[in-house]
Amino acid sequence: MHRITLISSDGMKLVGTYRHTNQDRLAILLHMMPATKESWDAIAEKLLEHGYASLAFDQRGHGESTMDGTLDYKTFTPEQQQQKRLDLEAVLTWAHEQGFDDACIILIGASIGANLAIRALAEHHDLPLAIALSPGLDYRGVKTDDAIQSLAPNQKVVLVASDDDDRPSWDSVHELHRLNPSTVLIERHGLGHGTNMTDKDPSLIDEIFTYLPT
Repeated sequence: MHRITLISSDGMKLVGTYRHTNQDRLAILLHMMPATKESWDAIAEKLLEHGYASLAFDQRGHGESTMDGTLDYKTFTPEQQQQKRLDLEAVLTWAHEQGFDDACIILIGASIGANLAIRALAEHHDLPLAIALSPGLDYRGVKTDDAIQSLAPNQKVVLVASDDDDRPSWDSVHELHRLNPSTVLIERHGLGHGTNMTDKDPSLIDEIFTYLPT
């Protein structure tokens, strides 16, 4: 496990945790609000068992990516939230520098991180998979309805939501699935939002991992 530091194209310092044992595939993990990279620890360890290195990183304004305490996601405007896409672009650039090409990279995101992952697939058509835990149609201006309709034939999105979610993810995943029926829809009961679902029911991790490219 290695701590790494990245700089986004607009100068934001980002801190991540890289786990690897010489795997040739990489999972990029995008946390929800108000979580941090540590929310992915259990999934990251299981990814190693499935042959995937992983990079979980603190998005701008979260965890260790606060520019020495000067950034706080709770005060972000929608425009600042949308700039988190530049964080993901910095991570993808770093991944390419490590020798991973897009075809060997998957994205796993929760809440706004799920939206960012879906949008990234629409913009990078060689990325094969996004696993989206509790995505929305519009989280702080990060929209998915247009992106879900822009996937390439080689791409897959797995949509996961629970019926008791206190945010509109349950309705959102059904609308996203309607907009693109090639997506996979996984429905759960009583598990809440984002990575809370996998924390409450670890068997959900095993189910979503059946969609990992091998």
